Amino acid sequence: MGLAGTQFIYKLGKNSKAILKDNYASIEWAKEMMQQLDNMNNAEVSKARAAAVQFDSKLKLEESNITEIGEKETVKQLRANFEYYQQNPSSQLLSTSIRTNLYKISELNMQALERKNGLAQKTADNAILYISLLLAVCVLICFSLIFNIPSFLE
Repeated sequence: MGLAGTQFIYKLGKNSKAILKDNYASIEWAKEMMQQLDNMNNAEVSKARAAAVQFDSKLKLEESNITEIGEKETVKQLRANFEYYQQNPSSQLLSTSIRTNLYKISELNMQALERKNGLAQKTADNAILYISLLLAVCVLICFSLIFNIPSFLE
């Protein structure tokens, strides 16, 4: 029974780590890129260039962390919009497009967090059910042995 409980708890812990790692990183990078976009829009030229470098570094991290359906296309579109934006930083249309891409990346990863959290919750519920059933079987076996062993010894 202890082994079964340990197995389910291990599986639940593994799912929880997976939930947080990749999707949370994407959400965090999207937030940081949004901040850098604001800095590019509202800063003097030298600060805007530094913000663009930071934006690009976070975008590279995101490009190597594609985990969800639709995320790859959105990140490609974000890259293209960012490249065009660097050539024309005064374009409000490009700035809005970049924001839209960042919101979509965040939304995709938030939905994935919710979906994976539901899966982890289901795993926890199953663990409780299986451990309870295993405990009930063990108790029945113990009672059977308690009542049947004395009759064998006579």
